[in-house]
Amino acid sequence: MCVFCYNNLQKEATEYTKKINSNFAKKFGINLEHADCSEYELATSNQIKSAKGIKIETEAGNTVWDLNQFSFYENDAVSDTIHPSLWLNGKSCYSAGVFEVVKDAIYQVRGLDLSNLTIIKGKTGWIVQDVMTTVETARKALDLLSEALHTDVRSNVKAVIISHSHWDHFGGIKGVADEENVGNPEEGKIPIYVPAGFDEECIKEYIFAGTAMDRRNDYQFGRKVGSSEKGVVSGGLGIDHPKGTASFITPTNRIEKNQTLFIDGLEIEFQLTPGTEAPAEMNNYFKDYRALWIAENCCGTLHNLYPIRGAQLRDSSAWANYIQEAIILFADRSDVVFQSHHWPHYNTKEEPDGVKKYLLNNAAFYRYLHDQTLYLANKGLTAKEIAKEIKIPEKLAANWFTRPYYGSVEINARAVYTKYLGFYNANPVELDPLTELQEAKLFVDYAGPEEKILEKAEKDFLRGEYKKAANVTNKLVIANPENKKARQLCADAFEQLAYQSESSIWRNAYLQGAYELRNGVGERKLSRVKNKDMMYRMSPKYMLGYIGTLIDGKKAGDKELKLNLIFVNDNAEGTEKTVYQGKEVTVEQKFYVHLYYGALLSYENYQKDEEDVVTVILPKEIFFKIAEKQIESVKDKIDTNDFKKLLELEAVIEDLNTKDSFPIIERSDSSLTL
Repeated sequence: MCVFCYNNLQKEATEYTKKINSNFAKKFGINLEHADCSEYELATSNQIKSAKGIKIETEAGNTVWDLNQFSFYENDAVSDTIHPSLWLNGKSCYSAGVFEVVKDAIYQVRGLDLSNLTIIKGKTGWIVQDVMTTVETARKALDLLSEALHTDVRSNVKAVIISHSHWDHFGGIKGVADEENVGNPEEGKIPIYVPAGFDEECIKEYIFAGTAMDRRNDYQFGRKVGSSEKGVVSGGLGIDHPKGTASFITPTNRIEKNQTLFIDGLEIEFQLTPGTEAPAEMNNYFKDYRALWIAENCCGTLHNLYPIRGAQLRDSSAWANYIQEAIILFADRSDVVFQSHHWPHYNTKEEPDGVKKYLLNNAAFYRYLHDQTLYLANKGLTAKEIAKEIKIPEKLAANWFTRPYYGSVEINARAVYTKYLGFYNANPVELDPLTELQEAKLFVDYAGPEEKILEKAEKDFLRGEYKKAANVTNKLVIANPENKKARQLCADAFEQLAYQSESSIWRNAYLQGAYELRNGVGERKLSRVKNKDMMYRMSPKYMLGYIGTLIDGKKAGDKELKLNLIFVNDNAEGTEKTVYQGKEVTVEQKFYVHLYYGALLSYENYQKDEEDVVTVILPKEIFFKIAEKQIESVKDKIDTNDFKKLLELEAVIEDLNTKDSFPIIERSDSSLTL
């Protein structure tokens, strides 16, 4: 007999969920009626201007940021539908405004974005450290700083330092500097300093895999869920992700090695940390202020070795090593350590080695994850087994700043395993594995009928066995998306798992899954990349690589096309000239491009002298119209014969304007067979 209440409504926390969260609170000394911790005290200290309840809109009136959505944090008591530790993280991130990091020298704006904007006082003006995610939030941050400090900060920006290649640190650049004002400081312009490899890594992460990552971000940040005590309550690194305009300006200075520079008269030491939180990242030290900027290598949370939106696996061993190196280089000379997310940590009378303790505990955590994963792997455990088996020592787990608000021990352990041993677990059945749809259909065929499976799942749910119920009902949904009861029970199981999650991104993923089970995915436009500035600043080499990822192999599998491409640019350095549209222009770069049965092969600085090879001369931005299926719009800027060849290449490119559901919780291709 069915005892489960089937509907698409959001539910309250069950008694099982309340008990799990209550037990955690008791273990970690959290008062559920008035939660507090040392990190919350740091997050709310040294505020010189409040931005409580701030709302930021675009010029068209679209909401970029609305802190009022999180006003439930004004309540003292922890909600039953939020893990008590995650409540502390969210409430800490909810504190918004201008904060003084070092008296009269370093200031941060927090609570307007997932990330912070920091300014450091130079000899004649301000150095901006990281520029947030969007133009709108960065612009507002500078306005707040100007109001708090009673000075025009924007007009006195002398340099920008971007710590790493993630867009929540460079996307707001046009809110800080106009592109025409970026350049050589000797000419009165603003230099932009980035770590070596910055441009390349930005392109790899946000353009080549941009579509899939954008869709998976729906789950990492719970985009459709909305903010409430039953919805999104934190982004882990900050309260939420803004919805404004991402921008990009080509950097002027790249830090190629550890070195000391004087920027606006300030002595700054740079420490490169490649392969840590980002493939291109760096810390820097401000000697005059005894202040260490630790980028995103340490935060008020355990970080991701693998973010669920998708990204390159991060190196936990290198991560630990670079933090250890920072301890040696800077800890004894620092009174404060601050970073691109969350709040600073200080040496105090009560904790005279506070900076070193913060760094040491972070380094030890990543080292332990690395070493223990390999220890267990060498005993024969698989990635999934290690994720269940690995236990963090209490002394490390007790630090609020390494709790799993963003990263998680389970996923990080699987990331370490995969980095060394790959995704294959050595079981031959996984050599040619079933797809998710095939596996689900096989499961239902063996364990079914569906009604019998659903009845067992109901019992698991009512016993508080939400992982079991979710796993089984999700297989039912994949095998038969029309099974309404399976969708509703799976959604309710996801929801309770969300309420029990200390990790913000686990919570968001569960809630996004529940939303899509209840409401459907809906039609969504597939977007290759949201940051058009970045796309059009790609080098020709990466532009051709990107176009290769747009080719439909089924359309191009029997086609061959040969082109000599000569890209011209009057602003390019070089002496070689050619003629384009009747005018002498500078050659930027040459390629031989060979579309060879679906594969786009490009040969840099090479041309082919054969009869069937067509030479095409044009600016890079004209050629790039192929990627957007808009080559017709620039037909008048291309010679007739060349245009016909470019049309052939465009014909095998995917149409970016098509719409698709991009399923995740369910699969749509029912034609697959075993």
